[in-house]
This record gives sequence, C-alpha cells and structure tokens, in this order.
Amino acid sequence: AVLVTDHGAWYAVAEPVKVVSAVGAGDSALAGYLLARLDGAEDADALARAVAYGTACVLLPGANVPQPEQAAAVTVLVSSLTA
Repeated sequence: AVLVTDHGAWYAVAEPVKVVSAVGAGDSALAGYLLARLDGAEDADALARAVAYGTACVLLPGANVPQPEQAAAVTVLVSSLTA
C-alpha cells in the first residue's frame, strides 16, 4: 500500500500470509487507518495500521472483521518514498 500526503510518501507491506478470504479487506484497511488517525497516529503509523487490519482480515473466513489484537499480530514494514 502507498500513502501520499502533504508531509511525504510511504510504502507499506505486510508479511506474506495465506489468504482465507479477501472479503472486506479494503474496508478493514480503511478502518485501521481511521482508527489510527483517531488515536493521533502520524502518517506512516496510520498506513502501517491500515495494512495490518487489511492483512488480518484476509486471514479470517468470510466477511469477518479483525479484532485489534489480530491486527497487532501482523508484521508490517513501512518505508519512506520521499527523496
């Protein structure tokens, strides 16, 4: 995933996982991003949480929503793309 703001640009990738279902992964990623922003997270940290929630979602069957502890268990690497 990539996030570009007025403050910079970042790329985030999660550890490889075995996908069970992709239903709701995008919605979960957005929810993770918004939760992080509500918690006061900076851009890169909000992107990391978005990717963690989206990744945690694909580990669940059907349209299940990941819990915070499931998202927290996902390893996400964020790199700056700003020159």
